[in-house]
Amino acid sequence: MPRRRAIATALLLAVAAAPSSTAALPATAGNAHDATALADLSVERRADGRRAALVSNRLAGPIHVRVHDPARPRDVIDATLEAGETRAIGRFDGVGLADLRLLARPGAPTLLAPAQRAPYAFPLPPGSAWRLTQGFGGRASHRDAANFHALDFAAAQGTPVRAARAGTVMQVVDSYREGGTDDALKDRMNLVRVLHADGSMGLYAHVATGSARVRVGDTVAAGDVLAAVGSVGWSSAPHLHFSVQINDGRELLTLPFRMTAPDGSTLGDGV
Repeated sequence: MPRRRAIATALLLAVAAAPSSTAALPATAGNAHDATALADLSVERRADGRRAALVSNRLAGPIHVRVHDPARPRDVIDATLEAGETRAIGRFDGVGLADLRLLARPGAPTLLAPAQRAPYAFPLPPGSAWRLTQGFGGRASHRDAANFHALDFAAAQGTPVRAARAGTVMQVVDSYREGGTDDALKDRMNLVRVLHADGSMGLYAHVATGSARVRVGDTVAAGDVLAAVGSVGWSSAPHLHFSVQINDGRELLTLPFRMTAPDGSTLGDGV
């Protein structure tokens, strides 16, 4: 059974030194080429010594960001950026080259989770061989808030992954190549994230390298091919991890949902 840690791209961190001119860095832990980055932070030193923070949303859907100065705990600014938006969200006091840090999480903060009443379509083609290897609250890895209500489908490498619900493709990552249980792979997974009309997000994780058939901003219908089954990231065998997430303002949460299997049975949980 595949074992991996929370695979939600739940919270990404950027540390950007404030130089004398503008410099853009992605919202990732020190890797300027990380494909999973949600946002870019530019820090500009003004003539008066203050720093201005400019944040750019990389996704085709909203994100919630927080910019803060770790040396000045009270200097914290939160904002929600719409799809593709770039915004100056604050100015920060301080002298010298103190760092500013950017935290970014996909989805607009939602206080009331949308009920997932209608069943989701099955995300693999009719007639394909598959096996449910982990369900809601699975002990292998579905124990945290970002993964608890998730389904893992073991299937052959390259099996088409299909949209389980209509929406807008919010994020696509299919450039990573390695899979396994090495800790270094925990944040290096391929995925497609689809934003639904009610603000929830469908996450299709561990897809094969170079397999994406959609681009950020595409509109998809249920049944459209998104990518292919792979085993990239924290994964021990080819499978699809599927979940429905929201951002509650503090963390990513998975929502209970129902899914109709090819034989007409119900997977997931009644809502």
